[in-house]
Amino acid sequence: MTLRQSKSDILFDRLRQDILTLELPPGMVLRLPALSERYAIGLTPLRECLNRLAVEQLVVPEHNKGFRVTPLTRADLLDLERSRDAIEGAMLAHSVSHADDAWEAGVIGAYHHLSQTPVPSVIHEDDALAQWTRRHLAFHQALVAGARSPWMARFAGQLQDQLGRYHRFIQSGLRDLTQTAPSLATKAAAVSAAGMALEPHRALYQAALDHDPAAALAAFRHHTGLSIAAFEELSTLMPAHSPFAKTLGPQSEHPA
Repeated sequence: MTLRQSKSDILFDRLRQDILTLELPPGMVLRLPALSERYAIGLTPLRECLNRLAVEQLVVPEHNKGFRVTPLTRADLLDLERSRDAIEGAMLAHSVSHADDAWEAGVIGAYHHLSQTPVPSVIHEDDALAQWTRRHLAFHQALVAGARSPWMARFAGQLQDQLGRYHRFIQSGLRDLTQTAPSLATKAAAVSAAGMALEPHRALYQAALDHDPAAALAAFRHHTGLSIAAFEELSTLMPAHSPFAKTLGPQSEHPA
């Protein structure tokens, strides 16, 4: 690997991480000169990285304007969840139907770690949310590990990355709402708690250990539906002038 390739890969990973963690927020216009200065990199490798990110649909090219961080919309969230249901749901059903001791041990261990992790409050420390997020992801990965399909695992990982932006955005919006509109704090806390509660995970865990694919799929779909519910509930709570509403823009409106 050449030095240039190494720098390009490092830049790609950094840009990708900054988009996934919302350091570069949804909808942000990415001007190449400003990015070049920010990341201390030349325009050519920067453009190459942005084109790679466009393939992953994390940025979108704009005519004569460079690139923009891919916006978040209700339609996109629904599409991601449908895609996750098709891929991760199939992996889950296969894993549960073909369960062995190694898979079961992995699920038990991952669930134990998740169940011992406090659910972050709306006004949470970033480290607490990061730990919960890691263990939550590990639990879902353990559930589908029995599928033994590298291609499906790769697609599932890409969907998880995309959905992670929505989850972080929801948590950020709830935090802002609690701080800027105290009268809505109780409602915001309830939305946050519903989306991260242990009970839906316990139901999924139990169905998996019972080797019941139908029950596991039903629990999985109920669980994934909570993200959509939280997104829509937050949309109704947020004032139109809030950063949350402005970031979503008109594309987030429900279809007629």
